[in-house]
Amino acid sequence: MHLTAFRSDKGDCLLLTNQKDTARILVDGGMPHAFTLHVAPALGELRKKGKNLDLVYVSHIDEDHIGGVLKLLDAEVAWRVHEHQQKSGNASHKPPTIARPPQVGAIWHNAFHEQIKQNAGAIEDALAAAAPVLSGAELKSVREEGLKQASLVTSINQAIQVSRRVGPKQLGIPLNSISSGKLIMVRKNQKAVSIGGMRITIIGPMSKYLGELRKKWNDWLDKNQKALETIRAKARGDESRLTTTDFERLKLTMRLQAEAFGKPDTITPENLASLMLLVEEDGHSMLLTGDARWDELVDGLEATGKVQPGQIFTVDVLKVPHHGSKNNVVDTKFLGRVAAKDYVFCGNGKHGNPHPEVVDLMIEHRLKQPGKFKFWFNSSEAVEDDSDLAEHMADIEKRVAQAAKKANGRLSFKFLKSGTSVEVV
Repeated sequence: MHLTAFRSDKGDCLLLTNQKDTARILVDGGMPHAFTLHVAPALGELRKKGKNLDLVYVSHIDEDHIGGVLKLLDAEVAWRVHEHQQKSGNASHKPPTIARPPQVGAIWHNAFHEQIKQNAGAIEDALAAAAPVLSGAELKSVREEGLKQASLVTSINQAIQVSRRVGPKQLGIPLNSISSGKLIMVRKNQKAVSIGGMRITIIGPMSKYLGELRKKWNDWLDKNQKALETIRAKARGDESRLTTTDFERLKLTMRLQAEAFGKPDTITPENLASLMLLVEEDGHSMLLTGDARWDELVDGLEATGKVQPGQIFTVDVLKVPHHGSKNNVVDTKFLGRVAAKDYVFCGNGKHGNPHPEVVDLMIEHRLKQPGKFKFWFNSSEAVEDDSDLAEHMADIEKRVAQAAKKANGRLSFKFLKSGTSVEVV
């Protein structure tokens, strides 16, 4: 198997190709603008060579994973419209500026409404109503949570658009065909799926995590629905009476309204449960983890019989969960339960990812296991224009280089210094 990690801003976007170069899987799409700049041209070249994407796999609906996938689907729609215009005699119709993507055979994507069920619409409305008020709050911590909510609203909308784009009325791409269109998750006695000789085992999400997720969202809605109605009413009232002299008073009002939610960290529930895959071909293996927590990864491996409780699971390639975020390490013992030869980090410093502490801990735990290993990064100080992001990545590069010197040749590394992607294996 061969894996390409694209520059994808703060998100994930990888291309997995089988050993014979006859089958390909796009793993998430990264941020929309990054997809347009760095991924679309490479996929366009595949189309020119007559190569298809057998599967587009969306780990979850966060914008930094699904945004680029929506860009891909929008591009295909635009190209089909262009084709139709030309065939209808409109020779002057201009082709889209984005490269046409390869033909897509199937999409795996767990939609928000399928995960949350009957309250999905109410939650979407609640988030959409709260985000603008919270984002304008004077209290920094609450304002930041408002911005996170706004991002999640965007992600949900993009997920809905993806579902519509692939439907029979538009692109007609099969959605979740392995589960008859329903949620893809770990199920009892579930068989592996074969794509071009690559055997794919679903190792997450598990039903218990989806249940916990649904409960958290519904609890959030129950607690905040009344507060949301109050905030909306007050915001409308204040806005209608606003004058220049009232500006400071309005800011204070918005801060008090935002504080009605209580502690800021209770505003936004945690990341949606990620679809995780174990891909195997000819004795080689790869773990694709989305933004799952490390404990969810280990639970999935145990539930599918890939590893016994307490044992260490060895894999050739591990896509590091959630860009190396410290929020996904609930217990450091899980870091040592999976040992890989190649670790792939997708992240460019935004939100502090990859987090220095996580990188250090992963090295520490991996050195306790035998064998050499390599860290791969789809970013570096050299390719980041933002000074804060460049500084963060410079720190990561320094830490990894220092650790490699102390590891007696066991640890090697590669950062993306130029171009659009790094070829992992």
